[in-house]
Amino acid sequence: MAVWPAWAAPTDEVLKHHGTDLAAGLSSSEVEARRAKCGYNELQKAPGTPLWKLVLEQFDDTLVKILLLAAAVSFGLALFEDNPDESGVRAFIEPLVIVLILVLNATVGVWQESNAENALEALKEMTADTAKVFRDGQLISDLPARELLPGDVVEIHTGDKVPADIRVVQLKTAVLRVEQAALTGESVAVAKSAGPVAQEECELQAKECMLFAGTGIASGACLGVVNSIGMDTEIGKIQAQIQEASEEESDTPLKKKLDEFGEMLAKVILYICIAGKAAAAGWAAGRASTDTCSGPSAAVPGLHCPAALRLPPPLAVWLINYKHFLSWKPFPGSWIPDPSTVEFSVAKATFYFKVAVALAVAAIPEGLPAVITTCLALGTRKMAKRNAIVRQLPSVETLGCTTVICSDKTGTLTTNQMSAVRLVAFGRSLTQLAQWEVTGSTYDPDGGAVLGLAGLDRNLEALAEACALCNDARIEYKAGHHRSVGQPTEAALLVLAEKLGVPGEAAQRQIVRARQADPEASPTGACAFHASKYEKLATLEFDRDRKSMSVICSPSPAGPGAGAAGATPRRSGRLTSLLGGGAAGGGNVLFVKGAAECVLQRCTKVMLADGSVVPLDKEARLELVRLLDGLAARALRLLAFALKASDLADLADFDGSERHRARKRLADPAQYEAIESDLVFLGLAGLQDPPRPEVRPAIEDCHAAGIRVVVITGDNKLTAEAICRSIGVFEEGQALEGSSLTGLAFAALPDTEKREVLSQPGGLCFSRAEPRHKQDIVRLLKDMGEVTAMTGDGVNDAPALKLADIGVAMGITGTEVAKEASDMVLADDNFATVVAAVEEGRAIYNNMKAFIRYMISSNIGEVASIFLAAALGLPEGLIPVQLLWVNLVTDGPPATALGFNPADPDIMTKPPRRADDHFITPWILFRWLVVGSYVGFATVGSFATWYTSSSFLGIDLSGDGHTPITFAQLRDWESCRSWEGFQASPYTAGSATVTFDHPCDYFTVGKVKASTLSLSVLVAIEMFNAMNALSEDNSLVQMPPWRNPWLLVAMVVSLGLHAVILYVPLLADIFSIVPLSLNECLLVLAYSLPVILLDEVLKFIGRNFVNKPAALPAKAKED
Repeated sequence: MAVWPAWAAPTDEVLKHHGTDLAAGLSSSEVEARRAKCGYNELQKAPGTPLWKLVLEQFDDTLVKILLLAAAVSFGLALFEDNPDESGVRAFIEPLVIVLILVLNATVGVWQESNAENALEALKEMTADTAKVFRDGQLISDLPARELLPGDVVEIHTGDKVPADIRVVQLKTAVLRVEQAALTGESVAVAKSAGPVAQEECELQAKECMLFAGTGIASGACLGVVNSIGMDTEIGKIQAQIQEASEEESDTPLKKKLDEFGEMLAKVILYICIAGKAAAAGWAAGRASTDTCSGPSAAVPGLHCPAALRLPPPLAVWLINYKHFLSWKPFPGSWIPDPSTVEFSVAKATFYFKVAVALAVAAIPEGLPAVITTCLALGTRKMAKRNAIVRQLPSVETLGCTTVICSDKTGTLTTNQMSAVRLVAFGRSLTQLAQWEVTGSTYDPDGGAVLGLAGLDRNLEALAEACALCNDARIEYKAGHHRSVGQPTEAALLVLAEKLGVPGEAAQRQIVRARQADPEASPTGACAFHASKYEKLATLEFDRDRKSMSVICSPSPAGPGAGAAGATPRRSGRLTSLLGGGAAGGGNVLFVKGAAECVLQRCTKVMLADGSVVPLDKEARLELVRLLDGLAARALRLLAFALKASDLADLADFDGSERHRARKRLADPAQYEAIESDLVFLGLAGLQDPPRPEVRPAIEDCHAAGIRVVVITGDNKLTAEAICRSIGVFEEGQALEGSSLTGLAFAALPDTEKREVLSQPGGLCFSRAEPRHKQDIVRLLKDMGEVTAMTGDGVNDAPALKLADIGVAMGITGTEVAKEASDMVLADDNFATVVAAVEEGRAIYNNMKAFIRYMISSNIGEVASIFLAAALGLPEGLIPVQLLWVNLVTDGPPATALGFNPADPDIMTKPPRRADDHFITPWILFRWLVVGSYVGFATVGSFATWYTSSSFLGIDLSGDGHTPITFAQLRDWESCRSWEGFQASPYTAGSATVTFDHPCDYFTVGKVKASTLSLSVLVAIEMFNAMNALSEDNSLVQMPPWRNPWLLVAMVVSLGLHAVILYVPLLADIFSIVPLSLNECLLVLAYSLPVILLDEVLKFIGRNFVNKPAALPAKAKED
């Protein structure tokens, strides 16, 4: 339902609209009526995806569909075909292994998907559990927050979590401050009031009379009326946006490319199978028997027939060759078939089916999904070492093609830790206005210093006392980090006081040593020293009119240094010279802190460096005003410090008791401005949420890499622009018209103008942005074809994090909502880590291309070997169980090791690839086919060489006693039984002898050694091919194998596994192979090594003609 704009209505109208009484709240009867209409104050959860649907979604992938059909065909043939060579469990090895791989991949996918929607549960944790509510005139202190209703009167206090969206109707303290950075992105606690705002249509930050569910009360108390509950609250809208973004999630660039690759590969298989029909037809024509199906395809169960094909390869072969197994005669004088003459040969139909499948048996690498998953998993480990924790595996690669990084400001580009960056005070005269730069961007007192500070003069000592005393925050050290407890601005002043230190080098060194020895016990020794000089008697709270706060303090009888860890007690006589007669007489001191322009107006005197107090003349005041204007232009938050030690009237001897005559005056906030008059000016401090020091170099790296940076923040425009200039998103002096807009201004633009703004070169800044604005920007960028990474830490960032191609959340300051909605979490909250992750993502993509190039060229070689054997009419050299071993086991380690290839040195000086760039170019496909053709030639060649030669290139092959035959005989092996006088001698294989009952079994049972040679050549040639894949175009001379030692280890492992199945009799029998002698191993090398020379030639052509590299940028050369 529409939310009533209570923020634009006066208090009495709010109460009237909601039909409630401020003193009594809702009645019981009204509660029942509203409950039936409004329901409960809780966030709704969309129905979860059923487990069965999650499982099915894992199989909605082209490659997976291909493997599924392959497993089904293989299982069917193994089940129904009576083949003595493939019996028992062995016949089902292939379908079982394929199904096992798919099940494992699906299991991982389901686990990831089931954890993806935890953001909604994390949102629920942000909402309050109970609330203090007035009902029937009674205060219920612990009403469950889910039972709140619009119109409920709620009491809110410091430390409470706001339970619903509430309209403030009455302040119970002078000031009410709310921490709502997680919702709006504002870097400091914001003040709230009971007055309405001028416009109904305004951003969340402008709704100063509204408290939003999930935010926290930093200080103060109030009464409010619940305006909206549940999904109608701002946090409820965010949940709805997260759910909407989840439905809009699109495939990652990697998945799109793999799907495209799978479709292309399926078409290639179709073409291969169609091309194979000619060889199959010629082969079938020479067969003597038409009743049995023997030969190469007999031992090859169907393995790879893609579901993605519109016309499955076996069907294509059947239709093209139908005349070989289906014939008929037409009626006389007509083309119409005579049904009585139709003849169908089941044996031949089965044969053509199996020939087509045999040609496709190795085209799809079964291990590719597993290797891709492994490579991405390895990438996540490498990123984790660089403080980027990846929650979704495909996100690893998505980073590599990121073209735009949309970054939140607070906590990402900045530290989200307010820090003093500038200090101003007068020197020894009014003509000496000194400025100091303050370094450090965290709450660590030792993480920076006041540059150029020679020592602590009396004026700066008084300023440090004001920082320590006008303060309700504290610094604590936990889990290796200094953090603030209380308002960030006040915590920054404590750190400033620590950097100023205490008088005396020995005392200061003692404080620093105590802090470094035990930071938990002594985080702020200097502040403790300064505070120990006084006893705080009363606090004049901040209000929006005078924009200042102050404390009344009495000099401590114990003297300075009492209770200060590591500090040396000092004589209290120094107070006399610092504070003047009032303090000398034991009178109280008023320390004041507030907005610089307001405090300066109430100052009439100035304390100089030597502690003397002089009148503030007109020229000095004008100089201060000019300085204020200059610092304000840098978007610094300026605070002024002052004191008052005389003319305190009845406050001069105030002792803090309730009966003192000054108590009545202190109880009236209207008196505060008069009390804070005729002040002594001490100095100024300029504060900001400082940029992280490493962000600017990271932004420069983004520019060099062709990545645009867009800053989207909820902070005000001036602050956002100043930060963008300081980190390099904008250049100094750059005109920002059209490059810096508020969220509302951008939302008001027509769609065409929005696209023009987002498409302009250079950085952009969007300030005062609400969650819906962030979503709109990300959605438009994606529609424009950009690959968008979105960083953020607050609840307000969660919908955009979910919608972006890759959402990046902050690990330290990030809310659980943001983390659960993200794809990646930064362990160090550092924007520079995002850039490092982009570099890693690019390297991972290149490595992924390397192992896909390696695997596909090898698999094309396997296809070529079967195609060549079929075309020449040779016995099959490789059976499916051997191909499966090569694809899953032997190829796996080298392919995985290619994921460890070092990144190219100029990887971050190249523009990002577009998401729609083709994974496979014509040149890459040509290289695959050339290398694959050689692999096919080598495997078939080694097979034929053993049958036809007793020696090859000087290698003696006659040692085993096999019978050489002619190549013509080998091609006509199926006619063996018609040969007159053919004899084949038994031969040795290791310690065994291969014998056969009939000489013609030499081509079936006796082919075991030739088949072993083919398999060994395939394994060896793929090891050398893995070395070729180290670089797409660089020679092995430039990129030697030892650049990736993991590849060498993987090659040793693969060759070792091959040796195991060769020389372990049980395994050799399973894979139908036999041991090889030394000379036979040399034959394997003779056929395998030339693949390196062949690929070197292709690389030379590639780097000099096809992919001619551009000149390397100077920065990359230096790197």
